[in-house]
Amino acid sequence: MINTIIAKPTKDCNADCAYCSSPPDMDGHWTFERFKSIFDLISPKLSESAVWIWHGGEPMLLGDKFYIQCWDYVKEYNEKENKNIKFSMQSNILLYSKKWKPIFRDVMKGSVSTSFDPDMTYRTLKGSTEKYAEQFYKKLDAVLKDGFNPMVVSTYSEESAHLGMELYEKSLNSENQFHLRFNYRYPAGRANNDGNGLIHPETYGKMLIELYDRWLKDTPSFSITPLDQMLDLTVGGDNERCPWIRGCNGKFLGIEPNGDLYNCADFADLKDDKFKFGNIFSATVKNNVNFDVKVRKSDFAEKIFRSPASRSHARRVSKLPMDCKTCRHFHECQGGCMRDAELYNRGLGGKFFYCESWMMVFDRIKESVLSGEADGILARLGYDPEHSKKVVSDKVGLI
Repeated sequence: MINTIIAKPTKDCNADCAYCSSPPDMDGHWTFERFKSIFDLISPKLSESAVWIWHGGEPMLLGDKFYIQCWDYVKEYNEKENKNIKFSMQSNILLYSKKWKPIFRDVMKGSVSTSFDPDMTYRTLKGSTEKYAEQFYKKLDAVLKDGFNPMVVSTYSEESAHLGMELYEKSLNSENQFHLRFNYRYPAGRANNDGNGLIHPETYGKMLIELYDRWLKDTPSFSITPLDQMLDLTVGGDNERCPWIRGCNGKFLGIEPNGDLYNCADFADLKDDKFKFGNIFSATVKNNVNFDVKVRKSDFAEKIFRSPASRSHARRVSKLPMDCKTCRHFHECQGGCMRDAELYNRGLGGKFFYCESWMMVFDRIKESVLSGEADGILARLGYDPEHSKKVVSDKVGLI
């Protein structure tokens, strides 16, 4: 069953990021009728508590009424099918105003993330990085004052890694603290063409460890991703989250504005038809001989996961490097993300490019749990520090 939908109702955007992995196209915006047709075909494969993430482009360009209509439709479906499908949104929040407060509160249930990069180099509004930063912080302040706690996602290059701590300090010293996510910048979309500063695995690992040590010391009210997820995996959490799941095929689905379907939005960003499952608007599935086969709508949700692309993704469960399978962190890492293995020309069964980063961070996390350094943050996150020590000790003893 599908646990996560990453839906891009448009790729249009009111900002212009030089490294955008999903730049604007000519496919316009979805209408409510379009959403209904998509949801009706996909809903039979949605798990009971699936999350539908509105992405883009900039999803707020579709307007508040669009999301009210979509949510009313899903609420009715939830009641009828006894499910609890939820909405979430990734937005640059530059269009936020009071009219969006009910959408964030009642439709998204507060599940909103945004993005900002402290280097203030590649994100522009009307050609100006200063205007973007000024508008972003103004809108972030408004969102926080309205009672929401969005996660601020930032991406880092070799040149900007030292600025990660700066954003941490900004949240720490804010009256309304906000969650943070520190991502590596990767070569897809515009970044694939222009470079725009990627980050070396060792640099990324060192940056995360520096943040982790500070997080342990301060035990703030906000979370740091991916560190919180890596800590959870270390002390016994589930392995159903990207990028620590080698069996993601069939559990995620990315939907492009034109209806093309991929394993996830990240595979869509590669712009390679060999990874496409089919198209939901035409109810067609990709075939082995590279043409589209029309299928019955009642069978569509099942057939897309039998497409050649989907089957090749499914092989990642067993087809991955041998040194991954024997690694001391395999239980937590699962071999990393196959999209990133493909992105760096290593193939779907190849080595995850940021393996070195994860090795460094998982080593440090396990060390901190066993030494007691992580007791404070574990307690704040709701874990029993002593039980966590036993879990990690048992894992280490098996190596």
